[in-house]
Amino acid sequence: MPRISEERRAAQRRRILDAAMACFEKAGPDGASMQDIVAESGMSAGAIYRYFDSKEAIIEAVAADRHDHERELVAAAVATGGPDALRQFLNAYFDWVADPEEARRRRVTVHVWARAQHDERLRRIVTEGLLPLREVEGALADIPLPPGVEPDMFGRVLLALIQGFLLQRSWEPDLDPGRYRDTVTALLDRVLPK
Repeated sequence: MPRISEERRAAQRRRILDAAMACFEKAGPDGASMQDIVAESGMSAGAIYRYFDSKEAIIEAVAADRHDHERELVAAAVATGGPDALRQFLNAYFDWVADPEEARRRRVTVHVWARAQHDERLRRIVTEGLLPLREVEGALADIPLPPGVEPDMFGRVLLALIQGFLLQRSWEPDLDPGRYRDTVTALLDRVLPK
């Protein structure tokens, strides 16, 4: 049997995850079945099981899927350094989540967050997405902040603003990411030195 290329393998994996996202968006991860994912993907069940051994494995992959890009955005911003690093990150992040397809995927993220409350393995995967927070806290430690603003807690406040946007947008799909970002940036301008 001929081996498939890494590009083809990645494309097939992406096809399955995209199909799962479509099913999860319609019915949530608990309401969608493997048969739904098979039908949506147009692939055979056997082909899907070569990539994922269960629906749980697909849900875990969906949870981990966003983390790589988020880490890239944080790394690029931290490399810039200084107060502008946070502004750069927020601009890049909100440009990314403004994309309608990404907005759709983020609505599914909210389902995954809820499921992670009762699934320890999924919770670990979701919290792995918090790892760049340490880099942000480190970058904030080098910036003079006003008295009473601790770098580690300020990093968590910024994370809460991002997560809050994603949660609100899951209920209100027309929530404007540009206006939200501009407001967050205006708040940052009051805390961060120019």
